[in-house]
Amino acid sequence: MRRVLPLLLAALPLCAQDAALGVRAQGVIPMGDLRDLTDGQVGLGAGVFVEIPVGDTFKLRPTVGGQYFPKKTSASLGGAEVTVSSVDFMVDALWFPGETADQGPYLVVGAGGQMWRVSPTGGTATSHTRLGVSGGLGYQLTPHLGVEARAFWSPIETNLTATGLSLGGVVRF
Repeated sequence: MRRVLPLLLAALPLCAQDAALGVRAQGVIPMGDLRDLTDGQVGLGAGVFVEIPVGDTFKLRPTVGGQYFPKKTSASLGGAEVTVSSVDFMVDALWFPGETADQGPYLVVGAGGQMWRVSPTGGTATSHTRLGVSGGLGYQLTPHLGVEARAFWSPIETNLTATGLSLGGVVRF
C-alpha cells in the first residue's frame, strides 16, 4: 500500500482535466484451477480508480484493487483449508460505441500486475506477482453508476491459473 498511495496522489491533478474518481465492487466466480483450489467458493473484489477521458467515447481507468476468496477446504491441496487473495494494479480501457460515454453499453479490457497469495492452513503461504488480463461488457446506467461483467485470466504458479468471471457495479464521483 505504501507504493500505491503515491500513485493515487500523483493522479489527483488529473481531476482538473475531467478525470473522475470512483470505486468498483464485484462478486467473483472462480473457474478452472481456481475453482478447484477454492472448492468453488465465490469471492469478493473491490477497487478504487481514476477514470480519464481520452476523446468522446474512450476512457482509461487505472485501478488499484483486490480479490478475496474465503477459507475453504481444497481437494487439490489434500483437504487443507485454503484462502486465496490478490492485490491488483490494472489499467482498463473502456470504449463506448455510442455517441457519449455518459450512458449506454461499453467494452472494457484490462491488463496489469496481480500479486496472488495462496494461504493453506498449517502450510506455507506462497505469493507470486504475475500479469493479469480481463475483458468484458459494461453498461453505464447514469453518468455516475454502471454495471460490468468480465472474464479474467492470470497465472499464479506453473500448474495453477486463476480464471473466472466477475459481476459487479461501478460508481464514479
